Amino acid sequence: MRLHQINQLDYPATLEATWQNSLQAGDQILLIEEGFLRLIQHTDTMQSLAKEKQAKLYYLQSDAIAYGLSPQLGTALSEEEWVDLTFAAEANISW
Repeated sequence: MRLHQINQLDYPATLEATWQNSLQAGDQILLIEEGFLRLIQHTDTMQSLAKEKQAKLYYLQSDAIAYGLSPQLGTALSEEEWVDLTFAAEANISW
């Protein structure tokens, strides 16, 4: 399992396509910082991508609190759980 950390709401089209196409079955996606907003503004896209690639979606609880939002998609992680997830991954890819 690889962990893809996404920290932007939007990337240029080529980079967006690259990270999405690099996902493999069983990979995990962690939306951090501004990337957390994808769960609110791009809900359908993120849900479809996770389903198609059989990827799990995560976000940091601290980002949800900072933005004052409660997404209906993804699993909230504490800072400690984020560290555990990072160490459990075969590879970490920050986009």
